[in-house]
Amino acid sequence: MKLNKSMKEKIKKYWWVIIILLIVGGTFYWFQWRPSQIYSTCHKQAQEKAQSTYEKRYPYEKEKIEEGWYVKDDYEMYYKQCLRAKGFNK
Repeated sequence: MKLNKSMKEKIKKYWWVIIILLIVGGTFYWFQWRPSQIYSTCHKQAQEKAQSTYEKRYPYEKEKIEEGWYVKDDYEMYYKQCLRAKGFNK
């Protein structure tokens, strides 16, 4: 795709705006979007693993298993493991 002369001039004129937008966009991704996605993913994984552990530990409590119960300490352990695996030391 070839750019016409006026497009090239506009790009040369506003190159600093493009650079600033790229820096702001990259910063937003790295410090806001990426961590929120990691926290969300780790929450879901930890909850599923904690529920699975609860089900193995207490197989006779069918009602609680169906409601999605889990032990808080199990959840926190799995959540921290997931965060550490993804580079967060929380």
